[in-house]
Amino acid sequence: MIKVFSMILLISVFCFGRDNPFVSASNITKFTHINKKEATFDDVKIKLPNSARILKSIAVVYQNLDGSIDKKVKIINKKTDWHDELIFTRTKQPVAESKPMVMKRDTTEKAKTYNFKNFIRFEVSKTSFKIITKDIKIRDFLVSHPYKVVVDFKRDANFLTKSFMLNTPPFVSVVLGNHDKYYRVAIKLDGQYVYTLKKEKGNFVITLR
Repeated sequence: MIKVFSMILLISVFCFGRDNPFVSASNITKFTHINKKEATFDDVKIKLPNSARILKSIAVVYQNLDGSIDKKVKIINKKTDWHDELIFTRTKQPVAESKPMVMKRDTTEKAKTYNFKNFIRFEVSKTSFKIITKDIKIRDFLVSHPYKVVVDFKRDANFLTKSFMLNTPPFVSVVLGNHDKYYRVAIKLDGQYVYTLKKEKGNFVITLR
């Protein structure tokens, strides 16, 4: 009987354990074993054998954040000349321009600065997200679908939820929400990352990898 009850309890945990979208994802996001010294991919050239006539598909094998290996296949099914050299190259996606909402923004060479209500300020660049405030940090965690870094600060404030676009990949947008004696900063990311939050000179700095 005890074994049956334990099995039911275990199934219940698996079924309902992720109902809350703001539960920390730190337990499900594993650190990868990717070597940080690996060079960034730019391009690779491929020469087919002289028997090749039809290019059927292209497969890319890649390593995920958790260290697992996956593959993505693109179907081609087109004629090819084996004399030609195939080049697989990296191209950067263009960033769509959008007017900032609600926030007052000052643009500098290295980072965009956003001020709100005179108690919090953000400095956003392509390498880091800095939160400048004198308020006490209560907690921080990662949520998925979509991926967001969430940071809660202690303050008995009164304001409506504010949302605005950043357009600084990998940082997409920020939402500030007011709760009972604390407020939440939810930073939406453009994909899956592992984040680090450190306090530097009184500021909170978020970096991704």
